Formats: sequence, C-alpha cells, structure tokens
Amino acid sequence: MNLEKQTQRTAIITGSTRGIGKETALLLLQKGLNVIISSRSQDNVENIIEEILDKFPSKKENILGLKCDVSKHSEVKTLVNVSVKRFGSIDILVNNAGIVYYKSIINTTEEEWNKTIDTNLKGSFLFIKELLPYMIENKSGGIIINVSSGAGKSGFPNLSAYCASKFGIIGLTEGVAQEVANNNVKVIAICPGGVDTKMIKDIVKAGYIPSNKDLMKAQEVAKKIYDMIFNQKDYYNGQSIEFYNK
Repeated sequence: MNLEKQTQRTAIITGSTRGIGKETALLLLQKGLNVIISSRSQDNVENIIEEILDKFPSKKENILGLKCDVSKHSEVKTLVNVSVKRFGSIDILVNNAGIVYYKSIINTTEEEWNKTIDTNLKGSFLFIKELLPYMIENKSGGIIINVSSGAGKSGFPNLSAYCASKFGIIGLTEGVAQEVANNNVKVIAICPGGVDTKMIKDIVKAGYIPSNKDLMKAQEVAKKIYDMIFNQKDYYNGQSIEFYNK
C-alpha cells in the first residue's frame, strides 16, 4: 500500500473518538491531512483531542473536534459550516458513526429501531447532503467512504435493525455514486468483517458469537480506508468493498 504523506486535504470522520473512526483519524492526521473529529459526546471529543495533542502537539492547527449527533440535521449542518470556515474546503468524508443492538426483531423496540436507522443510515445521508455541494463546487476530486459492514451483505439473527441500516448504506452508496458520476466525486462503501472494537465486545456480552473469532484490528480497517481514498484508481464509483481477515 502506498502510504506517502498527503498534504492540503481535509477529512471529516464521524464517530471518530474510538474504534475504526479514531484509527482512521489518527492515520490521516499523521499523513499530513486536516482532520475533523466528531462524536455525540462533548466529553469524548475533548478527551480524544487531548490524547492526540499529547502525542502530536505539532498537529494542533490540523485538527478540529466538534460535538455532533449525526441524526440531527441542525448539528450536521453546523459541523460542516464550521469545518469549511476553518479549513476552506472538505475533500474527504468518512461516514463511520454507528450503533448496534443485539436483540431479536420481536424484542427490538421502535425507539431502538429508529435510533439504529437514524444513526447508521440517516446520519450518512445528512452528511452527504450537506457536503456534496462543496465537493461538487470545489472540483477537487472529493471522495465519500461509507462504512457499512459484513452485515450489510448478509443478514444475521438478532441484528436485524443493524443489518437493515447497513444494507441501506450500500444502496445509498450506489445511488449517490450515480448522481455524482460526472462531478469528479467518488462514493464507495467498505464492508468490514469482525473488528475488535467496543461495539463488538458489547454485543458479545449480549450473546453474539462471531463466526470468525480472529477479529481484525481497527488499524487494519483504517489502512484500507486510507488506500480507498488515495489509490482511487483501484476502486470503481459505487463499489462496496468486503474486507475480512485473510
């Protein structure tokens, strides 16, 4: 993989205070990009910014942390506007924010269903909606990476709401890719298998048994996302990339 230092580009990564989002943010930051980190928790944002600046104090001007509930249009719009004002343009969007409930469909409440769809699918829609006009206007070769899942390709018991949201991400990716095909913007989805994150640990506690217990590290997925962003010739617009342990 070509991990040459990139400069003068800016990325928004949702759900980036832990797991895949955090590792992607760290990798892009280390490679010279401006990075906007976000979470629905202000405390989480402040903690991760402090952690990063302790390790990389020289990156202070390249990082911005903002609280954002991705399911609320007003908060998404504010984050995008503040980010554009700070860095001038946004070239990369990684729609990573997600939640999961490990429950049978009968025991899934309407509130849990709505929260899953609103966070995992609606949040991606809102960020795409707000950022696309900037990407199209800039003509800089913008790219959107939507984080789906292996559960966006195959259904799993007791994860029906999560699967529905992740299948939806793939449909969203394919539809938007066709809309922007002539605007120098690329939209791709990544569908990782099991990743060793807090999310999977939480559902394992609830009874989920991973089909492959040799889980990937979040850093591996971050490196794949990086490759999708900067080696775009290897991927076609609207593609959904399945990514598993080998």
